[in-house]
Amino acid sequence: MLLSASALLLTSAAFPVTEVFPAPAVYQAPRAVQAQVYEGAPDFLAELLAAPAFTPTGPSADATLGADAAPAAAAMVSVLDATPAAVGDAAVDPASALRARSYSSVLVPDAARGARGSQAFDPAVLAGLKGPALLSGVGMLSSAQLETFVAENPQKVRDLIRTPPAGAQVARWWKGLAPAQHRAMTAGAPQIVGNLEGVPIPVRDAANRLYLEQSKDAILDRLDRGVGRGVQQTLLRDMKMIGQIEAALGERDAMPERSLLTLDTKFPGRAAIALGDLASADYVTFVVPGMFYSVTAHMRDWTDAAARIYDEQAGFEGLFQENRAVATVAWIGYQAPHLMNIGTLDLAREGADYLSNAVDGVRTIQGTDPFISVVAHSYGTTATLLALSDGSTSVDALALVGSPGSAAQNVGELDVPARNVYVGEAGMDPIVDSAFFGSDPGAASFGAQKMSVAGSVDRLTREVLNPSRGHNDYFTPGSEAMRNMALIGIDKGRWVTEGTPDDAEKTLALAR
Repeated sequence: MLLSASALLLTSAAFPVTEVFPAPAVYQAPRAVQAQVYEGAPDFLAELLAAPAFTPTGPSADATLGADAAPAAAAMVSVLDATPAAVGDAAVDPASALRARSYSSVLVPDAARGARGSQAFDPAVLAGLKGPALLSGVGMLSSAQLETFVAENPQKVRDLIRTPPAGAQVARWWKGLAPAQHRAMTAGAPQIVGNLEGVPIPVRDAANRLYLEQSKDAILDRLDRGVGRGVQQTLLRDMKMIGQIEAALGERDAMPERSLLTLDTKFPGRAAIALGDLASADYVTFVVPGMFYSVTAHMRDWTDAAARIYDEQAGFEGLFQENRAVATVAWIGYQAPHLMNIGTLDLAREGADYLSNAVDGVRTIQGTDPFISVVAHSYGTTATLLALSDGSTSVDALALVGSPGSAAQNVGELDVPARNVYVGEAGMDPIVDSAFFGSDPGAASFGAQKMSVAGSVDRLTREVLNPSRGHNDYFTPGSEAMRNMALIGIDKGRWVTEGTPDDAEKTLALAR
């Protein structure tokens, strides 16, 4: 029977995360509980650790497990030796640590133990891990070791960011780290910390801003050293992307406050900027774009659109005198399609996964249940509808504009209250009614509420609400579409205009 380095690390990596499961209980718990802690450790390993008669008096590892076990066992020793320093102020029961070392004394030949001594944990051991196990492992590295690991394993880092552990798992992991580990993770691997749902928002913002600056410096350094014309064009394109994000973030004292939640500087890039205090907002609105929208070309404009929704919602809260906080998220957190890759749902599925993680991340951070809505445009509606129909997440309200179709057949298949699903369609929008990607959300059979985007005049205030005529006009400042989308995001559907005579009773002047 051989133990792999991955399996051993899965076990040992659980020691410092005392918030997940205290170290003493790991060894006393039933095997079913251990399986939750080890997350994928082989059955024989769980049996080995659960065996009460397992003592350090057995034969050597070479005789018991074979000579091939030595490297894996040495890895376990390195983790055990590094644990006290890595844990910092966290309490680790001495008896549990002793028992863990007892296990390793059976598994590890003396030669392997002597060769490793009390050296720090070897980052190379992490190469075979993924998900929660990888996250636990990187949390034990120093800042310098993290920088080395990130530089030598770019694909491993990208995979962790693309398919991260659930936000609740990440939150427990982060809470279980000591302050020194927080600093090491943020300094040594900012692109990991900044993109993990479940890490506190200010920490993610600081990490992403650091990584943004590092990426910019790296590009400028390469340009200063001289490159060929092709490489130069690529670097200048990447600089344009960074410039868009910097412009969208604005000054540090910009109001409302802006936090960089998501950052991927590898073309075509991903980014998400929160406006307002996402960690305490009562109402949170994600604004999701569609075809042709990119970080490189539209991050600033999309953030401005989210800011206009924020301003309208904040104004409405004053009007209704509810004293509740709002936040919006300018979310280009997926690769929106262009003409050459619009024909499939592949990017929509990817976007659905990212959006589900982002929505659930807000709930994890808040620890409560804020009112969360999504305002989606074009292909972004298709991605959003996938996320809300596959059981991966839910929201409290949904506004769809310019939709090319949905995999869901009706509102009953969505994890959204049926009364809170709204559809807006501009008269000269060639995309609506196409049902290119499935059923038409604007059809009566879909069951969504209609919201007017045609423009109107408030009957009492005489305020002119601009019309949305084409596919890209829904976010026009001062438009009826913008007002309706903002109202939907703060659970004020009763005031959403439908383009019928009933709208005479929906003037916001009556809300005072």
